[in-house]
Amino acid sequence: MTVGTQSFATTAERTLVRGEPGPLGWSELVVGPGEAHHGDAPHGAGEALACLVHLSDLHLCDAESPARQEYLDRHGDPGAPYAGRLGTIGTYRPQEILTVQVAAAALEAVQRLDRAPVTGAPLDAVIVTGDLTDNAQRNELRWYTSLMAGGVLAPRSGDPRHSGWVGAVDAVWSSSYWHPDGAPSGESPDRPTALYGYPVVPGLVEAARAHVLSPGAGLPWYSVHGNHDALLQGTVAPDPELRRLATGDERVVDLAAGQTPLVILEGAAPIGPARYTHDATSPRESVTADPSRALVRPGEFDEAHAGADQHGASRVAGNGNSWVCDIGQVRVIAIDTVNPHGGWQGSVDAQQLAWLSDQLDRARGRYVVVTSHHPSWTLTNPYAPDGSPRRHLADDVLGLLLRHRGVIAWLAGHVHAHTHVWHQAPDRDGGLWEITTSSLVDWPQQLRVLEIVREPGGTLALASTVVDHVGAPEWDPEALGDTANLAAVSRSLAVNDYRARNVPALLARTAGTPADRNAVWRMPDPHA
Repeated sequence: MTVGTQSFATTAERTLVRGEPGPLGWSELVVGPGEAHHGDAPHGAGEALACLVHLSDLHLCDAESPARQEYLDRHGDPGAPYAGRLGTIGTYRPQEILTVQVAAAALEAVQRLDRAPVTGAPLDAVIVTGDLTDNAQRNELRWYTSLMAGGVLAPRSGDPRHSGWVGAVDAVWSSSYWHPDGAPSGESPDRPTALYGYPVVPGLVEAARAHVLSPGAGLPWYSVHGNHDALLQGTVAPDPELRRLATGDERVVDLAAGQTPLVILEGAAPIGPARYTHDATSPRESVTADPSRALVRPGEFDEAHAGADQHGASRVAGNGNSWVCDIGQVRVIAIDTVNPHGGWQGSVDAQQLAWLSDQLDRARGRYVVVTSHHPSWTLTNPYAPDGSPRRHLADDVLGLLLRHRGVIAWLAGHVHAHTHVWHQAPDRDGGLWEITTSSLVDWPQQLRVLEIVREPGGTLALASTVVDHVGAPEWDPEALGDTANLAAVSRSLAVNDYRARNVPALLARTAGTPADRNAVWRMPDPHA
């Protein structure tokens, strides 16, 4: 597969907006006006200290894996009996088969940027703030390193002849899932098609398994550890039985007899412990076993990067996936906020907090950007089994950062949304900006360029520009061999999420406000 050659511009020059909906609410994207930057441009005599490309939450997904729990998601669908109590479950997305193509299209956008949009300075590096993978599988992690380094990869597993995804034409039929090839003979259209106008796209499922040529990041790249990179479905700590399930030849397809959907709350817990809710009596179907789906083990995330990205980051032994490096004139410190005991919200242990304090002391006199997967307001998961070290939450981490005047920003992901928050230091002028960037799996599938500029007069300007991947606004059903076109299909699926049809605030939340996207945020220069 090749990456297409669509025209390219940042969102300051053009945006993508929903067009007129059809009878069942499906709408294609159309080109809208550019979105000007909020705030004055950085001073012309300013000095660019660093220009960072921020990606987050790629969720590279082996959608054919038996370790997934798609069958739970239907219980949160609009109209399902327990939907009001369960909310959005998130174990299934129609676009989950296209995550590799979206990532390749995002990296192509990075390649086409050439220089920073506001200052024109050279781009220094790419930072990816976690959830690189969707289900903590070894093959998903391998896809990630291949994408970032550049080259050819095959985003498939199981039977090499045909897809084992729940929406494949020959899968065990369930009307809850979107079937791009249409319903098989004798079946009515699935719910996404019949109720929400999802299109029939013959050949899409197998096209999603074809080889992808990634252009690579084209810059030094740095990865942060996310909960989906360590925990099944981002929530459940692997155990021997789940490791067997991932590589084995059976897939659980429904709740066991007598279980109510409320058991899902045990497997989708923000705070640990969490567990998969199937048992020996749960209905199953046969799938093709595949050892490449093995769940990653402790230390494997770091090992995969040591052999893949030659970016020179100084990784510190004994602190998991934390690292420190210099990018431009900025010291970047990454912390691992994943709670390895379970739960999808974050925390840090005492050892890592002490390590962070030491690194901040070593960086006195420098400009510091801290990065993690979880933003501060999601560091709410204190769970630790008896005998395990205490976990530290938001107040401890944020308080430590605000005590060090050189910390100017905190980059994170996890919430799948563009946000920015100012944290004022309690005992001095200044503070830090906390910034999250949207995911590449949900709407709007964007990345961010952050330019850090030292201005005359004692201020710093952080210039943010949001960038779309290179998929065209409208996709072509006749061009399923083009990676960028498949990325465009994914983005259309994301903006038409049927779970958000009657709750427009869901899509508005992930896109953020204009001030969260293209903006120039200022702060006192801590070293003026």
